[in-house]
Amino acid sequence: MNKFTKITLAILASLGCNMLQAQVSLPISFEAPGISYTMTDFDGGTTSLVSNPSVSGINNSSTVLKMVKNAGQIWGGSKISLSTPLDFTNNNTFKMKVYSPRINCPVLFKIEGPGGASVEHTAFTSTINTWEELSWDFTGSASNLYTDLVFIYDLGVMGDGSNNFTFYQDDILFTNQAPTLSQINLPVTFNATTVDYTVTDFGGNLTLVTTDPTNSSNRVAITTKTSAAQLWAGTTIGTSQGFASVIPFTATNHKMQVRVYSPDANIPVRLKAEVHGQSNLSVETEAMTTVANAWETLVFDFDMQAAGTAAFNASSPYDMASIFFNFGTDGATAGAKVYMFDDVNIYTPTTPVLTQINLPVTFDATTVDYTVTDFGGNSTVLGADPSNAANMVAITTKTAAAQLWAGTTIGTNLGFLNPIPFTATNHKMQVRVYSPDANIPVRLKVEVHGQPTLTVETEAMTTVANAWETLVFDFDMQATGTAAFNSANAYDMASIFFNFGTDGATAGTKVYMFDDVNIYTPTTPVLTQINLPVTFDATTVDYTVTDFGGNSTVLGADPSNAANMVAITTKTSAAQLWAG
Repeated sequence: MNKFTKITLAILASLGCNMLQAQVSLPISFEAPGISYTMTDFDGGTTSLVSNPSVSGINNSSTVLKMVKNAGQIWGGSKISLSTPLDFTNNNTFKMKVYSPRINCPVLFKIEGPGGASVEHTAFTSTINTWEELSWDFTGSASNLYTDLVFIYDLGVMGDGSNNFTFYQDDILFTNQAPTLSQINLPVTFNATTVDYTVTDFGGNLTLVTTDPTNSSNRVAITTKTSAAQLWAGTTIGTSQGFASVIPFTATNHKMQVRVYSPDANIPVRLKAEVHGQSNLSVETEAMTTVANAWETLVFDFDMQAAGTAAFNASSPYDMASIFFNFGTDGATAGAKVYMFDDVNIYTPTTPVLTQINLPVTFDATTVDYTVTDFGGNSTVLGADPSNAANMVAITTKTAAAQLWAGTTIGTNLGFLNPIPFTATNHKMQVRVYSPDANIPVRLKVEVHGQPTLTVETEAMTTVANAWETLVFDFDMQATGTAAFNSANAYDMASIFFNFGTDGATAGTKVYMFDDVNIYTPTTPVLTQINLPVTFDATTVDYTVTDFGGNSTVLGADPSNAANMVAITTKTSAAQLWAG
């Protein structure tokens, strides 16, 4: 064999090896020997072959493809090229195992060919951190045209490279087998590719489950109540078999919720729950739309059954639901109308995002986090004011085991949202309190949160028992042994101590209340018009006097009786003989 032949064979061998590595064909397992699974990443998508993060369930493979969506473009993803074009003569469906950090995440599967030819479909994840098989039906696509498989997770959302944008995929199949669909069940999202979302119209409705016109990554049910529809036209959410499981009502929750889109506000939407196959076991209720041409979530309370319908029965295993838009008005009257619905589920109260506590503290706002922090043996809860059920207050129990310094921080260790608004002339706060005893000290301490050495404390005494009163705390009169007020400190935290200096073992268990914590605001009394007898002593009378002719009058203490107020008039040297 000559040198030229050896070189030629070496080149051919090298090409043959590279050609072998380049041959990627379906199915793709990402672990076949000798295959180079080279992915082409784009616009923020990053892929790599890694160990299976969860060898369990439907996927016992050792190696899978990891796809991270980083910042780049909202369509960031990756693609893999096949050695031969796709042939749709016998196959029409792609299946792929997916492991996702969240549910309802859209997974776009796109096939591409020369000249920009492409077809794409979207499936939605339905589990969290569990392998599941998704399907994409490409029936009707042209054969021998497409060679690239493109994958985009959460199209329309910018990735950030976090765990929330880290996905795994494996075992890409090309098959003619339609997916086996499971029976519809709550929550109904219309997004899972493995669920049979067949719905059943009646009375003149026509419903199609398809892409949400307001959000292309979401699927919804679009219902047309035709001009020929009956006033009771509706749609059963499922088939005559109802849901796979009974609607999970509880002893305290007989409500459901549905997200709806209506062309009109103020129309009734009826929801009916029943036992499939036993139409006599049903309950119906209604909710009104409040907006037009916008999504809103309606809550249906089956304890408020519609007039003329049966009451909710906790012993009935309701497992079927039907929805009726503009119930009571037929299509001839209203004209053809198009409605949409989605996210059918048992009612779940939403927890509001609460703002940080701040002055004034009233304990009444529903949007504020009124968490308080007890220490030293105190126990505080928020509850209705016993003297006014419409008012919420803090109810503090200083237990028998409480320390003499037991108290309650009005908030968490973060303090108030803003510093207490002391001014150059006002270093006071006020708190409305209720004590079982008069003449006990109530201490108030303010500090800079996170800096426990920057504090000032002062006290006020209760004057009444078993009654509300407003105590004023003057921080220029600091408690003995505590730091003086420092205007350079941004005090933003306050704690209150009832019967400071006496422990629970001595005083016994005592219950106190406090409310309306605020910067001190002097009150200006509304004075009544002066009238006989004029004593100059009443604090509710306007004792303004009017001088003329050179007189000058002020109110002051009687020199012979400091407890008596009198009018002191000076007839000046410039006064007229008629000065008064």
